[in-house]
Amino acid sequence: MTENTVKIKAVLSIFAVFCLFFAPISVMAVGPETGPPIEARHRVSDETIHLTLKQAINLALKANRSLLSSAYSLESQKLSLDLIRSEFDVKITPATSAGITDDEESLGAGVSFKKKFNFGPEVAISPAFGRSDEEYAGKVGLSLDIPLFQGFGKEVNRDSIYSSQFSLRNAERSLYLSRVSVVLETVSAVYDIIKQEGLAQLSKSQVKSLKMHAETAKIKERVGLATPMDIYRAEIRIRDAEDSLALARKALQAAEDRLKFILAIPLETVITVDAPMECEPVRIDSKDGMATARNNRVELKQAEDAIQEAQRKAGIAKHNILPSLNLAMGYERFGSSDDFDQSLGFDERIWSINLVASTDWARKSERASYQQSLINIRNTRLDFNSKEDEIKREVRDKLEALAKDEERITIRNEQIRHAEGKLALSKIKFRHHMADNFDIIEAETELQQARTNLLSVKTEYIVGTYQMRAVLGTLIEH
Repeated sequence: MTENTVKIKAVLSIFAVFCLFFAPISVMAVGPETGPPIEARHRVSDETIHLTLKQAINLALKANRSLLSSAYSLESQKLSLDLIRSEFDVKITPATSAGITDDEESLGAGVSFKKKFNFGPEVAISPAFGRSDEEYAGKVGLSLDIPLFQGFGKEVNRDSIYSSQFSLRNAERSLYLSRVSVVLETVSAVYDIIKQEGLAQLSKSQVKSLKMHAETAKIKERVGLATPMDIYRAEIRIRDAEDSLALARKALQAAEDRLKFILAIPLETVITVDAPMECEPVRIDSKDGMATARNNRVELKQAEDAIQEAQRKAGIAKHNILPSLNLAMGYERFGSSDDFDQSLGFDERIWSINLVASTDWARKSERASYQQSLINIRNTRLDFNSKEDEIKREVRDKLEALAKDEERITIRNEQIRHAEGKLALSKIKFRHHMADNFDIIEAETELQQARTNLLSVKTEYIVGTYQMRAVLGTLIEH
């Protein structure tokens, strides 16, 4: 190799090192974007939240979006009630006027104080003052309007308030039922996560065990103590177990996302949950359960309230059949003068009494409305009876479902005990060359299935106990 060749190679090496060292800097310097790299901007949050079941429920009751929406609706209903109640407040209405004609100018001001009473009468006091080019004028008027038939009575005049209060009670009960639903969804999601974590762990353990069987079979096959069938058998089961593991992990991710949505937590947040797995047996008689539900279920209270509201509305409809006849009385003191002080003497007066009637003699529309209100009462009573029977059925069905789950738990525990015995016997036979790995793999698979079934039925039973409390109306306080 000549000296020139050595120099050329040295120069090329230095140039290559230079390019490798400075190329990334140049790309970043002239690139169109600034700030952290794309990988850093799309990195998943490392924040981890650990929640117990109680903490998850409390967070759901505070942060769940549907509950917040229901709470806003309830607040709006309260404001509507306040608005309707203001009908019976004292209303102060100022009034001014100013005008000009060909021969004079005028200016006036006044105020009206009006009050409506619960039984229907309306009273108004209206002082006013005016000035024109030639004189001053002042007056004080008092008017009283009393309904004699239609429109008289506290129940009639406060009808809109009572209707709004009924709607408010409906909104409160609806919010309570939404809270119950959110609690049940939270409990279900938490135990779904626990179940999927358990299933994933069982599948992972099975994959590990089957891989050991495959490796053992391969070693024994080299020395003639196993056949290729033993290897294929283990590898086939490995694929099944890996598929089950993948499905469990996918279901676990879905369960976690479901809980995050309920709790209004960002989906990129990592969460872990913890909940008791003890199955406390539910011991309640069907008759006692129905009595408890009868006393606590909000739906029945709502149905009873609907009957009372329908009866009240029927009373209003019956009252509206009466003719409309009002007694209108007015009294006014007034005065006018070119002197301002004399115009305030109110030396003149006028009074009036009138009977005002406007009604349809046949009253067909009002009578039809009354008959419709009576039909509505019958419908609300039917709804109450249907709701009562439905709740009784829910109590009975849930008690039967819990009893069956208890039986299933007992059966699954027995299956696990038998599967463990079969596995122990298979290992002894395999160890003494009395059987191949088929018996062991089959016994492990049966044990895996029994444990999977037990985990599923236990979580189902625990969630069922919460559903039972919801059916009884005792899950959360109203």
